[in-house]
Amino acid sequence: MQQKGEREIMTNGECCRYIRTYSELEGLQHACTLVYCAATTPQGVLAQLRREQGGKVRSSTVLAPADSFGRIMRLLRYLCENGVGPEQWLEVLEDVHQPYQLLDTSKNAMNMAEEPVFCGICRF
Repeated sequence: MQQKGEREIMTNGECCRYIRTYSELEGLQHACTLVYCAATTPQGVLAQLRREQGGKVRSSTVLAPADSFGRIMRLLRYLCENGVGPEQWLEVLEDVHQPYQLLDTSKNAMNMAEEPVFCGICRF
């Protein structure tokens, strides 16, 4: 299990990214990578949780109030350190009363892509 956290000041705002990887353990778990990232935008803070596994990407994206970057960054670190996946992260945001607007349109709040793509939120 690896964990990496980054915070960077960009020309248009702040951004953070945390990464948690899981190894393939036959009969126990599949290899996957969870990416937790956020960036400030003029509209507010974009936050995303992505699962990259077997050549597919599942992601869930929210928009939080503009003044919440510091709190979102700490929440993403918590989610990463505790291995919370995209299926539960919205529940955690609700449990801690973090306001957000879900940007995904799919029924289960997760979009799927056939191939991994770089994180469009944090741009690295």
